[in-house]
Amino acid sequence: MSKRQYTRAEVKELLGALERQCREASKLAQLAEHEASKHSFGAYRDFRDKVGEFQALVILIEQRLRNLIDARSDDLRDQFEKLDTVMLALLVRASMRFFFVLSANPILPMGAREIFVAELRSLHDAAEKLKRPTYVGKLGPELDRDLETASLILEEIIDKAPSLLNFRGGGGGE
Repeated sequence: MSKRQYTRAEVKELLGALERQCREASKLAQLAEHEASKHSFGAYRDFRDKVGEFQALVILIEQRLRNLIDARSDDLRDQFEKLDTVMLALLVRASMRFFFVLSANPILPMGAREIFVAELRSLHDAAEKLKRPTYVGKLGPELDRDLETASLILEEIIDKAPSLLNFRGGGGGE
């Protein structure tokens, strides 16, 4: 059974959707930073949901680029990598700003544990992606520093509230 082939028009349509997701995520990132100062994770969750939608589109586009009818795909790949790079930078910077604001709060909001577990994974994935040959050098050293800063701030927040992250399992009370 042969794999389905895709046209340039199909890939361009998905790239348009990817660009819209990127713009929407940027707006949500700004709102999340503002809301963090009010002890709220709601806007940040919305931002992360948008990033998840973006990442799902990334998977679809990568598959379509591999199975493109037209052998000429450099322009589409360039556009795709540019959008993916922009989103990666947005994710790292938004996380850093959100965690910075949150680290100043003495009381962490409900839902913090779930956010921290997801963010540790997300920052690790971002760091791994930055090591790929197609991304190395494209984002500059400041993004590596931002990623490191976000990780350090997250660790500081976790240190402030170690009881939030109980990885031992069990529900024994104290």
